[in-house]
Amino acid sequence: MEILLYLFIILIISSIPVLIHFFKKPNYNASMKDLYAEGLDMLVIGKRKSAYKIFKKIIHHDSSNVKAYLHLGQVVREGGNPKKALGIHQNLLHRRNLNNYDKIQLYKNIALDYLKLNNINKSIEYSTNILKIDKIDEWAINQIIDLYKIKDDWKNATEYLKTLFKIKDNIDNKRLALYKIQQGRVLLKNNKFAESKKIFEDSLNVYPDLHICYYFLGNVFANESNFIYDKSIDLDNNENGSLNDSSKSQQLKIEAEKILSQAIPMWGHFIENMPDYSWMILPTLKDALQALHRYDDIEKMLISTKNKNQDNIDILSHLADFYANKGEIDKALITINKALDKNKYSLIGRLKRLKINLLKNKENTVEIDKLINSLSNDERYIRYKKSYNDKDMKWLFDLYNIK
Repeated sequence: MEILLYLFIILIISSIPVLIHFFKKPNYNASMKDLYAEGLDMLVIGKRKSAYKIFKKIIHHDSSNVKAYLHLGQVVREGGNPKKALGIHQNLLHRRNLNNYDKIQLYKNIALDYLKLNNINKSIEYSTNILKIDKIDEWAINQIIDLYKIKDDWKNATEYLKTLFKIKDNIDNKRLALYKIQQGRVLLKNNKFAESKKIFEDSLNVYPDLHICYYFLGNVFANESNFIYDKSIDLDNNENGSLNDSSKSQQLKIEAEKILSQAIPMWGHFIENMPDYSWMILPTLKDALQALHRYDDIEKMLISTKNKNQDNIDILSHLADFYANKGEIDKALITINKALDKNKYSLIGRLKRLKINLLKNKENTVEIDKLINSLSNDERYIRYKKSYNDKDMKWLFDLYNIK
């Protein structure tokens, strides 16, 4: 009996380590899961220092925990040290047997690290790596679109936008047309007139009601005209110029006028359909008509537009100014007073009325014109005028500072 008791005691003692291991392991795993969940909570509510300590603790106990490394790097990046975050994440690239989910999360974090480091090309590279694993990953596609937009590479941004539409099986032609406009603006900025013109026309084909396209089409013709006219001036200023140069200069000026004339109907269409934004082009349109010696067309255009937009103070102010410059002072005063009846606080309107009153008293108005011009080009005034009500206009002109 004593021998059996002795054997039983030995069996219990020898089983203690096994029992401890059996009961301890689940508790340990449970505590790590709780710790991980706590780290995520700290990350979500913005307590980065606490999150950092928790993920470091998890890694200390389990160096194979890839997710903890990913979040540790995220904490470091969001804490303002993307270079260190990139180092943490890049070390994971050498890990074997990463599943596809972990690879996607890793590439995502590295893409965000590079974005914070302003290395857009590398960010695009790692975002693209995600699509090699999952070609319909919407986060990656949207991220690539945004990255190309930062680069002003609207051609590639548009292509990935088309990819996104295919995945969602929902084509937004208006959005596509807006992207094309941005592509055309970049081409225009680089004096690629024919290419930008084609893109703006393509944009209209995609979405015919996007009237802002006519504004940019007019700008294409105007910029090309200025480009050609400047060439003629260079020939005129050439001290060693020949008769042939003089003849060529004259031909260029004729060509410049012909091209500029094509801008007029484009801008006219824009003003007619988007009168609230007539301030963007009215001064330029008037200058263009004067350069083409089409003085009567200025009045016709302004009256036609005024008749369709009785409350537009910009149009009325320009019409009043036109009458004043023609010497029709009383007509100018009647028109500007009508404009100020619509908006008595308009600075431009009040300055133009001051100018007209000075002209009536036969006083010099050169300084007033300079003041109006300075105000029209003042950065704060432009920012105020560019507080667009139209969401498409706001998107076009507020994004990425394309001039």
